[in-house]
Amino acid sequence: MKLDHQDSKPRFTPGFLPPRIWRILAIAMPSAIALVTQGLINQVDLFFIGQIGTAMDPQYTPQAADSAKQLLESVRTDGQAAVGISTKVLWLFAGMLSSLAIGTQAMVARRDGEGDQRAVGQVAFNSVVLSIGLSVVFTFVALLSLPALFGYISAGAEGVIQTGIAYSQVRLASLVIIVWTASQRAFFDGLGKTWIFMVIAFGMNAFNIVLDYALVFGVFGLPRLETVGAAWASAISAVLGLIALVAWSGLGNFREFKLWKLANMSWRLMGKIFVFSLPNGLATAIMTAGFLLFDKVVADLDVQRVHNELLAAGLDPASMSEAAITSAAASLGTTTSLYQAATQVIIAVMMVFFMTGFGFGAAAATLVSQQMGAGHPKEASKDGWWTVVIGGGLMALLGLVLVFSPESVAAIFNPEDTALHAAAATPLRIVGFGAFFVAGALILTQALYSAGMPRFVAGVTVVGIVWLVPGARWFSMGLGWGLPGVWLAAIVFVLILFVCMGLMFASGRWHRLQI
Repeated sequence: MKLDHQDSKPRFTPGFLPPRIWRILAIAMPSAIALVTQGLINQVDLFFIGQIGTAMDPQYTPQAADSAKQLLESVRTDGQAAVGISTKVLWLFAGMLSSLAIGTQAMVARRDGEGDQRAVGQVAFNSVVLSIGLSVVFTFVALLSLPALFGYISAGAEGVIQTGIAYSQVRLASLVIIVWTASQRAFFDGLGKTWIFMVIAFGMNAFNIVLDYALVFGVFGLPRLETVGAAWASAISAVLGLIALVAWSGLGNFREFKLWKLANMSWRLMGKIFVFSLPNGLATAIMTAGFLLFDKVVADLDVQRVHNELLAAGLDPASMSEAAITSAAASLGTTTSLYQAATQVIIAVMMVFFMTGFGFGAAAATLVSQQMGAGHPKEASKDGWWTVVIGGGLMALLGLVLVFSPESVAAIFNPEDTALHAAAATPLRIVGFGAFFVAGALILTQALYSAGMPRFVAGVTVVGIVWLVPGARWFSMGLGWGLPGVWLAAIVFVLILFVCMGLMFASGRWHRLQI
């Protein structure tokens, strides 16, 4: 299982690639593909919700679609906005707890680099126990917080609030499954066996697609649950993925690590994992809270847009109820959640960059930590920088698709809503131009984390978030740049991370740190 750090060459190297690049790709590509595939579960939810009342819907008829056009548009946009916000609410808790997996991966890789198999199994076991215990507690906290969170973020869009709470209740009920899965995956990723979760993620997503179709539209004898059906499909798929991961950890050579032994339990080691992961967990929670406030800025933009359109039509929104405003907006051919739905489509597309960046970041974390465990800090630096070049370069190429065809990309998620396509076009171009820096920032963040600098990473992340929300409000409302201004502020946030992490990684101050 252990990487040969003396020559740093994998068992098979194609002649047309240098060994270092091949080693990075061999770890990064399966991890990136697995995370993109896992992330597609949310994108699949958005996709099928965007097809409600269209030709893909088994209950679709042209007559029904024409007679309920505005209602169907509201169902689609409210549902997509709700799923996007719900994903961040879920990640507010799951992301914070899943930081245990990042710490676990770094520690597994370091122990593997040192050649200590028993310690690898101990780290993995205690990480799982800690993940389960904390997840149970946070599930209750999360469920109780839903009405307040949605009521604040999506004020003025009652459909988004109601749908979002119902969707989130189902997803949060599986919080322990999500966090345990992240911890279990970290065991394999820390050993460089990233392809295992890639295989499982393919199976999860294939099952989710079928179940999404069945539960959103009510086919194969199952009820039609629309947006909530998408949540059930995701939750069931997550359970199956975890079962497969746990089973795989007991097969073949993985038995040598003796992961599933109660004798591995150590309160001291659990405390060490918790303390090491805590800065990243807090930073993730703050970052996710920042993204939720980012959504609040977009929701306020929607309110401003609708009020302006009503004023232009000779109506006074100040004297109207929320229900009357929603009805009047529909009569004008728009919805109260247009920008919110467009933003969630943009985020769904951007998640490809995020997940690919995380995938290459996982490779950087494993390689850097293994090289450090073997006593090769200079090789660790080279692995980190080459991962940035390769992962960032691939994402820059993918970003060109957004630069040149943004409306076509937006239409994948909601083919009927041309207003949404237009609203998403310029922000998608902005994301496309910033693709290299998104991937680079994520890779450098995970490389520094695995090198033993969690507090620095957390501090820089908090600084970026301090900019994000006021910056988005200033660019969008203060300067009058609207929705594109929100996304320009987001790219500035990415640049803050990229520059700060890059300077620290280049400094080499992490070369002698122990974890």
